[in-house]
Amino acid sequence: MKYSHYLVPLCLLFSSYCYSQHYQIEDKYRGDPLFRKIDMNKLEKDCTYPPNYWQLNESERKEIYKFCPFSKNNLKFDLKELYKFIYKEPVIIYNGQDFQLTLSMSENNNIESDSTIFGGDIFLSIVKDNIVKDRIYLANNHISFPDYDFLAVGYQHYFISQEGEVNTLYLIEDEEGISPMFWKHYKIDNQKMKFVLQDMLVNVTDGVQYQIIYSNQFNIISNKPVKKIDSQELKACEEEYDKEEYYRCYVDVYNHYNNRLKQKINLLNKSNNTIKKSYLKLQQKMASSCLEFPPPVSGDRDETDPYLSKVMFCLIQNYKQEITDIEKQLAH
Repeated sequence: MKYSHYLVPLCLLFSSYCYSQHYQIEDKYRGDPLFRKIDMNKLEKDCTYPPNYWQLNESERKEIYKFCPFSKNNLKFDLKELYKFIYKEPVIIYNGQDFQLTLSMSENNNIESDSTIFGGDIFLSIVKDNIVKDRIYLANNHISFPDYDFLAVGYQHYFISQEGEVNTLYLIEDEEGISPMFWKHYKIDNQKMKFVLQDMLVNVTDGVQYQIIYSNQFNIISNKPVKKIDSQELKACEEEYDKEEYYRCYVDVYNHYNNRLKQKINLLNKSNNTIKKSYLKLQQKMASSCLEFPPPVSGDRDETDPYLSKVMFCLIQNYKQEITDIEKQLAH
């Protein structure tokens, strides 16, 4: 124990070493810096078409596009050009002493009549001695949704920084505009040769976003006031809770128990002057266990909905158990 005061600085030093490497990558492979940091609310507002959009002529629509950074004319990096470099075989974009970073494509590509590739999954891999140590889904210039009831197309863009940070953003464009749906932030661990997921933002309907910061933070961000759910709605939603689906009432159930837990902790702390319980530490401990579910690979709702539902269900059960435990303490 006498060495414990050295432990934190040592861990921090080692962690910095794991990530402290510069990656000199040509601009034609690096991606667009726009996706390094994003404000989903602002981007969605800027990229939502006005009600009369479909009555506008082409020149008037171009004026609308100027406000949306995601419009094809505003992006500095062209994924269609990238396909030309990597479609034959994986391309080494960083050749370090211990490993390489490569870009590769899936075999299922969208090809135009003139043989131009306009869509296909792109992957970023860490390779050592010709063995892929880790791989992430990086980009696609055209994602189709044949099962949707409305016309829509998806995209995923990316940026790789010199510091070894990788950001991806999944977007959907439909008749109402372009919506940012799923942002991910990785760091390259050059010791473990892994892409380490740092945080995510998931955008769903009704102005609700989910912020996940690994390994112990789960936050709901909403531009609307928290709805107070009545007992009948609460019971109905809990009885129908499906961990493979996502419904708006799940947010209300989560907020209900989250607020109740805060209230119970305040009551407990007022009644006990010696030992104080920290809501933040408790919530982070619960989130740490509930965020062990594998994260979604892409921003497709078939992936993000079950993930969010499972995480919230796990947290709700933990909140309910802690509320019961505190009520027993208050009863004594």
